[in-house]
Amino acid sequence: MNDVTLDSHCWPALEAVDQAFVERWLVSEGEAVRAGELLARVRLMQQTVEVVAPHNGVLETIFIPAGERFGQGAVLARVIPW
Repeated sequence: MNDVTLDSHCWPALEAVDQAFVERWLVSEGEAVRAGELLARVRLMQQTVEVVAPHNGVLETIFIPAGERFGQGAVLARVIPW
């Protein structure tokens, strides 16, 4: 899977209208990443959730910039395998 999303288990008991926001990206577009590497920190309700790389590759595109809100199922970024 190339798309980076917030795992569905992070959204328990939340209504579809609830949103999270990206606190900050720790990796820039075009950078190489390793599976499990921390890519971003997301704020959901009262907690910070870490978003990690799904596999080794390159962070091709960030779709949700830092400070932007997003809903459940949104694609935050795309990692292309190498």
